[in-house]
Amino acid sequence: MTNIPLYDAMLCWDHETGRALIVHHPDRRGLSDDYGGTSGACFTKWRKQTDQWRRLQMLVDAWHAVAFYAIPAMAMHEALMVVPEYRHMLASDCVPQWVRDEREGEQ
Repeated sequence: MTNIPLYDAMLCWDHETGRALIVHHPDRRGLSDDYGGTSGACFTKWRKQTDQWRRLQMLVDAWHAVAFYAIPAMAMHEALMVVPEYRHMLASDCVPQWVRDEREGEQ
C-alpha cells in the first residue's frame, strides 16, 4: 500500500460520485483534478501546524465530507488508510491484519 505522510496529504472528495482519495501534495500527476472538494496539505496553514493539529483537522475535514457531502464513511476510511498517522489512530480491532503487523514491526 502506498504511504502518504499526513504532512503531505491532500484529502479529495467528490459529492457527485461519492468518491474520496488522498493524494500527495503538490499533486503533479493531476489525480485530484476530478474531485470537487479538497483539504489538507493544499492549504498553506497545513504545514505550519503541529502533527496533533493536522490529525484533528484531517478527521474534522473527513467528517464534514461524510456528513455534509454524502461521501460514504467506508469510502472515506479506505481513502484515509494510506495515511500512516490515520492508521495509527485506529484501534487494533478496527484495522486489517497488515496494519497490526505493521505496528508490531515498529516496536
